[in-house]
Amino acid sequence: MKSDAPGTRTDMDPAGTSSDAAGRVVDPRVYRALGEQFLRRPEADRVEAVGEWAGEWRRTTPSLPPEFDSALGRIASGADADAETLRTEYTRLFRGISEGAPDPPYESLYADGQFYSGTTTEIRRGYRWAGVDVNDADGNEPPDHLGLELQFLGELVAMDEVESDKHDVEDAQWWILDDHLTEWLPAFHARVAREDPVAYYGGLVDLALAVVEAHHARLASRR
Repeated sequence: MKSDAPGTRTDMDPAGTSSDAAGRVVDPRVYRALGEQFLRRPEADRVEAVGEWAGEWRRTTPSLPPEFDSALGRIASGADADAETLRTEYTRLFRGISEGAPDPPYESLYADGQFYSGTTTEIRRGYRWAGVDVNDADGNEPPDHLGLELQFLGELVAMDEVESDKHDVEDAQWWILDDHLTEWLPAFHARVAREDPVAYYGGLVDLALAVVEAHHARLASRR
């Protein structure tokens, strides 16, 4: 799946979208960037770029909702953490390999209590139904990983900008949001929050939840 994480204002310009909170975040680049950060171990240049973008988003937006302002502030302030701290925290929060660590961000674990369940199969079928090619073979991640679900949503938003039959694309967005992300992401968010994460990753999880909930509310208002 295409990755287009922020690096410069032309990569992701928070001032280039609509004035309401949902309009600012319903942007494929936001979903791709978030997805990338959950799927890949931290790299100094990308972390720095995401931190700069978060700070700029805050500076250029007059009235950010509190949940967005807080999340972006944590990302911006946490992006200067040393590389070893970020690598260790990524492993602790998102790989689930130590005792007491949160379950990794796979929907099946939070929805069904087991890895690679019927939810995993449903998600893969949904990707195919929507006509979006999700390469879950790269990195051996199953399709219900949070990063892939967010990137899938980003591709749907990109399709919505060019597709003639927008109704089907919006239905696919509603499916992944209403049936899936809003059902399990709050539980993952709460689990991570209990672990007192470093600011950068805590902010990313906060922002993912805020983005998903704002997008969901925007679609709900039209249904």
